[in-house]
Amino acid sequence: MQVSARDFYAKKRQTVVVPALPAISDDDEEEGDDDDVADPDFVLTTDNQDIPGPSNMGPSAKRKRRQPAVEVLQDSDSEDDDDEQPAPQAQRPCKSSKSADGSTTWHKVDINNTALPEYQHSPPDYIETPFQYFTRYFDAKIIRHITHQTNLYAAQKDINTIFNTNEKEMMTFVGILIFMGVVLLPAVEDYWAMETRVPQVANLMSSKRFKLLKRVVHFCDNTKIPGTSDRFFKVRPLFSFLTTAFLLEPQTPKQSVDEVMVAYKGKTAGNLRQCIKSKPHKWGFKLFARASEDGFIHDMVLYQGKTTLEGHDASLTPEQKALGATSQIVSVLASSMSSLTTTAIFADNFFSSLELVRYLRDHNCRYTGTARDNRIRKQTLKAVKEMEKKTVPRGTCDYVTSDEGILAIRWKDNKTVTLLSTDVGVEPMSSVMRYCRETNTKEPVSCPAVIRSYNANMGGH
Repeated sequence: MQVSARDFYAKKRQTVVVPALPAISDDDEEEGDDDDVADPDFVLTTDNQDIPGPSNMGPSAKRKRRQPAVEVLQDSDSEDDDDEQPAPQAQRPCKSSKSADGSTTWHKVDINNTALPEYQHSPPDYIETPFQYFTRYFDAKIIRHITHQTNLYAAQKDINTIFNTNEKEMMTFVGILIFMGVVLLPAVEDYWAMETRVPQVANLMSSKRFKLLKRVVHFCDNTKIPGTSDRFFKVRPLFSFLTTAFLLEPQTPKQSVDEVMVAYKGKTAGNLRQCIKSKPHKWGFKLFARASEDGFIHDMVLYQGKTTLEGHDASLTPEQKALGATSQIVSVLASSMSSLTTTAIFADNFFSSLELVRYLRDHNCRYTGTARDNRIRKQTLKAVKEMEKKTVPRGTCDYVTSDEGILAIRWKDNKTVTLLSTDVGVEPMSSVMRYCRETNTKEPVSCPAVIRSYNANMGGH
């Protein structure tokens, strides 16, 4: 089938630049809603609605109401997650109140923890070649595995021609795929065509051989597919190899957990194709990743609906099973960290819950994250509606600390944001510059230490 250049390039899409932390921003511009939206080809059924557990980590039917938190992503992590009826906030100036379990007491005090050790990036003895850095993660063991599985699949498929490949040819094939991802041409055939021939590709492999390899390349044994619940079964070995290599890299004391999109514009993946409007690549496969403060990803979980953690082969403890669906993701990613006792995790309100903070605290791991009202109920913070009144100046904050050492703080910036933390407290207070429309100038705004810590460490820089 021939494809015209007009059909290939289609209409040029508008590029949207999204700030790294849209809700704690440096201006008063209207923020975009970054709710997950479902695949247009996916029909919502009762299996996808209001079910507590990993099946609800994806798109939800509730999308219209915006929450005043840093990143608004709808999920059903808690059975109390009902946006239409927010929990009432206690307005009495008392020093403490009990939580839903009747045991947590909140006090008007700050937390004061010792600072985590600063990670020092040691310069390498020498700079390696790009190929050496590539083979550090995509090593000969992976090439050997792919070669074996490809030959196995070709034998099982019983293709007409006798097929056999080796590790050298497979490495060449991988190199060509990477090169094609950098040097883009409208069609694969153009790399061998007379007018547009690319020697770096055409001199290494013929077009016919490349298409044959692309058709039969495999990463697993297809005979083991029946009975598995892993929707990523065919690529799971590749991710396992890569994750094992990523975990060998030095991990910083401060880690962040967030969603990552792998761009995919096709329509054959069903509801595995997700959409997060705040990401650079809005449509694609969604991963939950844990990264160091320098941005290096060490571990990841592939989203696939209710079988997300089953596909990850994660054996949940009773404590983890008691957590909400998205909080379970953080607990699984945290379990592979090199040192829990000297690490702090940062995450947004999609993952945060009071139960998650308690779980990590019990494992001597610190946590800081934005939170939704319906996941931290029964505390004495000022209500969001009261904080957002025009009479309340920008920079106002209210905070309480539980008898377990969990800080809950609400701070007014462009919008009101709520955080939970067992790492950094309110003091020392500092100031940040914010644009004021009335005076048309930037003015200093009071800012708690925990807010600055979250902004500096969330997302991996």
